[in-house]
Amino acid sequence: MKFAIGIPTLNRYDYLYPTLNLYIKDFPNTDIYIVDNGNQKIDISNPKIHIIKNDKNIGVAASWNFLCEKIFEKNENALILNDDIYLGKTEKDIQELLTKKNGLVRSTIDWCAFLMPKHLFQMIGRFDEVFYPAYYEDRSYEYRMKLKGYIPIKTPLLNPEIYRASATLEKQPEILEASKKNKKLY
Repeated sequence: MKFAIGIPTLNRYDYLYPTLNLYIKDFPNTDIYIVDNGNQKIDISNPKIHIIKNDKNIGVAASWNFLCEKIFEKNENALILNDDIYLGKTEKDIQELLTKKNGLVRSTIDWCAFLMPKHLFQMIGRFDEVFYPAYYEDRSYEYRMKLKGYIPIKTPLLNPEIYRASATLEKQPEILEASKKNKKLY
């Protein structure tokens, strides 16, 4: 069960850069797609790392949609990670998890790390981009899954080794105001 990694980033390349160097070792045969929504100076050169730069922040939901669609061109599963975490797992760990679990698998903490299977993404649909720039797109998706009889599988196997809980807000606290709007919308 082949997979690729997708990571959206807005303003935490300072956290993502050292993590990418670890992911190159942890996932030597896995493509990593990064959606850069903040015009950061991403300066890593590796044939397995693909940088997609946006002129503006398209938001988390749109980034997840783009990453899933891009990954599903060649893979059956997308491992989506936050830019402010370090998963601390290997290709073998993820492959084993894919053989044991069927469906959307996420960390027990939150949606900082999740495995999206192509068939489920096609069935449930895209993440709702009305939840811009961030927050509640995950809860909306989980609710839509439940309406169709699917429950996300929560596992500590996807709990990150390093977890910084919404470090983006440290650099852009105005995103918190938008999340209040998204909470009402949800």
